[in-house]
Amino acid sequence: MRVYETDLPGVGRRYAVEFPDGGRLTVLVGNDGTRETYWREDGDGDSDRLFSLTEGQARKLAEIYDGTYFEPAPEGVDDVLRDARIRWVGVGSDDPVVGRTIGETGIRSRTGALVLAVQRGDRTISSPDANTRIESGDVLVAVGTDEAHEKLADLLG
Repeated sequence: MRVYETDLPGVGRRYAVEFPDGGRLTVLVGNDGTRETYWREDGDGDSDRLFSLTEGQARKLAEIYDGTYFEPAPEGVDDVLRDARIRWVGVGSDDPVVGRTIGETGIRSRTGALVLAVQRGDRTISSPDANTRIESGDVLVAVGTDEAHEKLADLLG
């Protein structure tokens, strides 16, 4: 798969994706935030307009492809996680958990906080397992009560 980017002065930016099995997907990102999507089956044919998206709709579609899309809970279940808080916790180079796996640190059993994801630079490790190694500079996305987050902070040092 090859991706080509082209600036379109006064219009926006064009991204063209060529697929190994044939076909070309083109996305025009307008300066006004709109996204127009086109498909061309072969190199000589005209492109067919598929759909147009707003910036928010495009973000949701990207989250679906990325596997990070989250659908909010339906109305009426607000109290399910009443005491739970989601927090992003940075891991410093001197923290005692650096170089150890989530399982080795005992984060969940020792603090009551559950690590939902690990942000590592531009990458997000969703639903990390016990074998996920924690590195300096990681950001742990954890859910738990205020007390659990206090214990997590203590554990990190």
